[in-house]
Amino acid sequence: MRLFRPALVCLTLLLCAMGAGAGVTIHCLYVGQADATLIVSSSGQSLLFDGGDNNDGDDIIVPYLASLGITQLDYMAASHYHADHCGGLDEVYNAVGVSQAVYDRGWTYTTLTYNSYASTVAPKRQTAVDGQVIDLGDGVTCTVVAVNGNGVLSPPFSSDSRENEYSMALLVECGDFDFFVAGDLTGGYSSEQDIETSVGAEIGDIEVYQVNHHGSYTSSNTSFLNATTPEVGIVSVPVSSSYGHPHQAPLDRMASAGMYLYQTALGSSSTYPAGQRTIMNTVNAGSPTARHIVITSDGFGEYSVDGDIWEMDEDTTDIPPISTFALLGNHPNPFNPSTEIMFETRSGGPASLIIYDLRGHAVLANTLAITPGTSRWSWNGRDSWDRDLPSGQYLYRIVTGDGVGTGKMTLIR
Repeated sequence: MRLFRPALVCLTLLLCAMGAGAGVTIHCLYVGQADATLIVSSSGQSLLFDGGDNNDGDDIIVPYLASLGITQLDYMAASHYHADHCGGLDEVYNAVGVSQAVYDRGWTYTTLTYNSYASTVAPKRQTAVDGQVIDLGDGVTCTVVAVNGNGVLSPPFSSDSRENEYSMALLVECGDFDFFVAGDLTGGYSSEQDIETSVGAEIGDIEVYQVNHHGSYTSSNTSFLNATTPEVGIVSVPVSSSYGHPHQAPLDRMASAGMYLYQTALGSSSTYPAGQRTIMNTVNAGSPTARHIVITSDGFGEYSVDGDIWEMDEDTTDIPPISTFALLGNHPNPFNPSTEIMFETRSGGPASLIIYDLRGHAVLANTLAITPGTSRWSWNGRDSWDRDLPSGQYLYRIVTGDGVGTGKMTLIR
């Protein structure tokens, strides 16, 4: 359901700024025929996913970061190595730096743009792995849900013609709010492999979908849309797209799925049902910031897109979050030799608990059968092969039918 209460947006942003509640702000930047998405947690930690084309880093992204008061990024990630996705990342890295890591799909590519990116970010570069969790604090996580074909493709992942299919996909979560972004991920049309269907089955319902491949006919297949049921789609296109993005066929599929679209610009002259699309004013905007689409959420009940308020699929308006799902943390923390992770659910049923090291590698995975109310799970600092793990910080992620939670704990040997 779409509501129009822009005053609530200001209130949400003000509360987050004052520290009154956790939340996430996602900036889908206007970078023409390219992609760049900035994810900022209310903790202050940030991740830039894709950096537009060559010169977009210096011309658009760096000034935009400055306008937000961001002097250094915590993370960057490249969905894949096409110039319109990684072209500006080296410029952003040189201008503001990255404190933690720059993630990409590994392997290599054969263009000058890729070479500049790879050599520039080399000190912080890491290969992303499927299932990896990037914790931005305040309950905001970015999970790698596909990379290098999501198991549909086999190595080596070095075919130039399959670069779109290799795209990394991120699921950004904050409470009940889910946002999906995946570069140029493919849906099986033309000669490209269908990666989307496997990803859609894995992630399930989402609220906002940053439309794959700028709305190309090769993406947004029906199986993916049926599995994810997004309410809102964001399409990154220029004022006039030389590729004809967004194409009519995926728009028809998204319209049939009942999605409302926000486009960074007009792109092609394709049609969409009246009243189901907003095209940003990029011709008479007055300032570059008017071209970007900003999404905010505190994780419960409602979220905003470009000042419009949307209600989530889950009816949480009259249900306090703790009565549905609550992560109660772990105790003791720090711990030795064991700690107890506690969480509360309303429904019970199956649950999964995965523990990751700070590189994002899963060291232990368990499936639990829980009853309604408070559940407890004890961990003794050992991995799936019953080997003692070293001292350090570990992340845990609990997935239940009532909600998802992520926490951090410290093992001291």
